[in-house]
Parts: sequence; structure tokens; C-alpha cells
Amino acid sequence: MLNLNAKIIVYETDKLKPTNTKYEFRHVKNVVINSSYKTLTDTATITMPKKVFTNFEGYNFGQFAKNPEEKKEKTIHDFFKLESFVEIFLGYNGDYKPAFTGYITSVKGDSPVTIECQDAMYACKKMKAVEDNDVNDPEDETNIISQNPTTTVEKFNPKTYFEKRLKDLEFPFKIDALDEELGDILVKRNQSVCQVFEGLKEKGIQTYFKTEKDGPILTITNNPQQYDTEELSEFTDRNFIETAQSNPIVKKLIGKGFDALKNQLNDIASAFTSDLFLGKVRFKFHYNIISDDLKVVDEAVKNTRFRVEKFFGNSNTSINTEVGDPKGQLVSTQQLHDSNEMLPNDKEAFKNKVAEITSELTQYASKRAIENRPNGLEGSFTTFGEPFVRPTDKVVLENAEDKEKNGTFQVTEVTRTYGDGGYRQKIHLGRIVKEK
Repeated sequence: MLNLNAKIIVYETDKLKPTNTKYEFRHVKNVVINSSYKTLTDTATITMPKKVFTNFEGYNFGQFAKNPEEKKEKTIHDFFKLESFVEIFLGYNGDYKPAFTGYITSVKGDSPVTIECQDAMYACKKMKAVEDNDVNDPEDETNIISQNPTTTVEKFNPKTYFEKRLKDLEFPFKIDALDEELGDILVKRNQSVCQVFEGLKEKGIQTYFKTEKDGPILTITNNPQQYDTEELSEFTDRNFIETAQSNPIVKKLIGKGFDALKNQLNDIASAFTSDLFLGKVRFKFHYNIISDDLKVVDEAVKNTRFRVEKFFGNSNTSINTEVGDPKGQLVSTQQLHDSNEMLPNDKEAFKNKVAEITSELTQYASKRAIENRPNGLEGSFTTFGEPFVRPTDKVVLENAEDKEKNGTFQVTEVTRTYGDGGYRQKIHLGRIVKEK
């Protein structure tokens, strides 16, 4: 028989940094955790009884004291306070896995008490994206009167930029970030780091904290669904839209470009490994799948197309490309800028440069389009709390009556519930993963 167990540790904080003062709880009424790589912030809702009994001052709090004579009755509000740091561990039979790490953002109610939390992204919402010092140039009379509201980050590289910014702010987050120059990025001086993450979504770059053994990893990737170059190349062949700029040279360069693209695709699974989480687990229908609403989807039914344009310092006309269904709805137009890059004036050199840029933009568009035209499943299935699954993990489904539901699929979202109804995971699936 499996016995449920939960552990919640609350740390007092100093400017959002956890201190050594902590309180531990082994009794909780209910926990709901929502996690997805498509959203910047994971959330948790904890429901606690109003009162707890403690037998130590400051440590090892629980519902019952080991020695009844030493127990002291306290209210839960004494320990769960705004912006306290919180860790949630869940499991069976004494095995605890870290299910959530973040900050308390709301404490409401009296009996029971509901505590709402956001993951470590909450701290990024409190950080300025750029420093405020040296905003005014003493030699610039206009700037003295009116501060420059924006700053341009040239040749923006997510890895170097955010590693330096978070290091300056002394937050001990590990970072697994895309190491690639994205051109010029305009950052408003009043923006938070989190708002810059939000802006990167328009470039097909997802940011989220991924739970690992040693704590959450800030993950910034252009390939959250972990497509490889072979899958992207096959997708492009099926979905490439011929344009006025397309020619045989472009097609050849696209093929060569995907070989070079291997180093630019973030393989987030390889950067940090953990023996605590499997990363790939198996589920069987009529065995450990309680219920499902999964349906099969095919890229052919998605009548959409994606357009990417790039502008240069000496041209007001963009070089562009499209991927998808030629007659489909244009769902996204991505504009790239590089004010330092110039197009050549020589006719033959210009033609070759256009072909080169078009092939690069096609690869870029393919990475965006393939995420929105997947082959795989939509919907979710409900299972028990183990085996533990996180977004971007893979699950192998077996024993389905609909044979198209058998296979390996990527996890996009997980809702974890613990409490009166037992310990459950509602796992949302996406693309089918080709087994090598």
C-alpha cells in the first residue's frame, strides 16, 4: 500500500534571498501545482489548516508534536508570509521529490488558509533588465532634461546577457541559455528581466524554470520541443513556400544550413542531467492511466503559414520567406533587424547574399512553424503521482485501442494535485517524438 507524504519548507527572505530561518511542515490539506514551458511562471496553491502544533521554536513544524507536553499552538499566518521562499516536496512512502520552488505571493482566508505561490520567475519580475546608473550623459543637454527611455543591446546573446545580469543581482540561479546572437534588441529602461523574456517569445524563444535535483534551472531555449535538424529539414521540405526570392541556390543552402544549425539548437536535456528525474517514462492504458481526452492531430489540418522578414542598415526593403500552407492564414510575421549589417551593391554579390539570408530565414521560420503544426496528440491524461513527469519530458504510451495513441510524445504541461483526492498528475501532450 502506498502512503502519501508531503513536505513544505518556508524560508524567511532578505530582499528575496532565502535566509537560514526556515519552518518545515509535514501536514497539508491540498496542493495544486501548474507547470508549463509555454508560460513564464509556474504556480502553486497550498491549502493549510488554520492552526498547527509545534514542538520547536523555528524548526520542524508539523501537525502533531512528538512530545505533547511541549507542543505549542500557533496560527499558520505566523509562518506563511508574503515573499517568503517556499519549497514543496511530494511523494509516496517517504520518498520526496521537489515539486515546486518559488515565492509566496498571496495568503488569504482564515479557516482553511489558501497560500498562492509563483515560481522563481517572481524574482525576475522584480529585477530591472538594465542598470539605472549612467542614464544621463552630462555632455548631452537634451538627455539631462529628459532621460533616454530605451537602450539598444547590440548583438544580443541571451546566455551572456542574462548570466551577467543575474550574477550582478546575486541570485543563485543556474542558467541553461541559448548561446546565439539575435541581432539588436531594444530594451526599455523600466522593463523587468521577465518582460524581456516575454519579448523573446516573439522570436520563438521560451523561458521557464525547470525543476532539477539541485534546484530550478532557468532555461532559455529556441527549441523547447527538442526537434532535431532531421525533423526540421523534413518539415521544411513539406512546407516550404516558393516566393519571388526563392531559387535552386536557396534550396541547396537550406539543406546545408540545417547541418550547421545543429550547434544552434538548444538541447536543453543535455545541459543538466539528474538521476532524480527520469526524463522519459512509460504509461499503459487500462493500467496506470486513469482517464484521458487525447485526440490525434496532424500538421496537414493546420492551414497556417509563418513569415519572417529581415531588414538591414542600408535597405528599407526586407528579405523575407514563408513556411506553411501557401493558402493558409498568416498567423505570425517576425521582423529581424541588424543595423550594422549591410547588403552589397554588386549585382551578383547581392543575389548570392539574398539567397544566403533567405535560407537562414527559412530555417528560422521552420523552427516557429513546426511548433504550431505538430504531428502528435492534443489533450491530456490523468495518472498517479509517480512516475514523476515535468514539462519537456517524454512519455511513452502503450496498450491504446487507438493505435495512433501509442508512441513517444512530449509533455507540454503538467497539473499536479495532492490532498483529499490522492496524488494525481494531469499530463498534457504535444508532438510525437521519432525514436532513433
